[in-house]
Amino acid sequence: MQVLFDIPPALSVPRTAHAAPADGPRAPLQVAMGELKAGARTDQLCALLGSCVGIALIWKKRGRYALAHCLLPECAQLADNFGARYVSQAVPSLLRLIGANEEDRGEIEVIIAGGATMLNGCSSRLKIGQLNTEAARKHLRKFGLNVTYCRVGGKCGRTMTIDCATGTFAVHEIATSYAGTTYA
Repeated sequence: MQVLFDIPPALSVPRTAHAAPADGPRAPLQVAMGELKAGARTDQLCALLGSCVGIALIWKKRGRYALAHCLLPECAQLADNFGARYVSQAVPSLLRLIGANEEDRGEIEVIIAGGATMLNGCSSRLKIGQLNTEAARKHLRKFGLNVTYCRVGGKCGRTMTIDCATGTFAVHEIATSYAGTTYA
């Protein structure tokens, strides 16, 4: 099913690659770095997050769901552009994607995840995960959105899944079994 909200043509997702039998669930829609996607009905939106931050909007009352996979915190020049490379552009883009007005924002659940410190011993300037998390909180507050679930920080990656059929979400840490190993 093509998403039925106002989406710029460049972001519409062809469903042929994800098609499943009409009575069965579809393959999960992967939301890659710098992307945002909306889902409906039987869709699942998934992101693999490290220092990137995932921001999900769940609007159960209207059956609208969206997920952004943000790479960097802010870019003043692109704040008005539709996209998710930067947190500053992702928050208004997500609201536009699901068609939410200012009066609707109280009905929307917001989930954020990711923002890990993936490089040990970095200067504070290179702690992108922390900067992404701070930007997410700042821009969500700016648009009057309250975070209902947050799992950020730490030193490991996470997966984030939004199940549009049930209006639920899952955030799982990616555990490693290598003791004493430094990762880049």
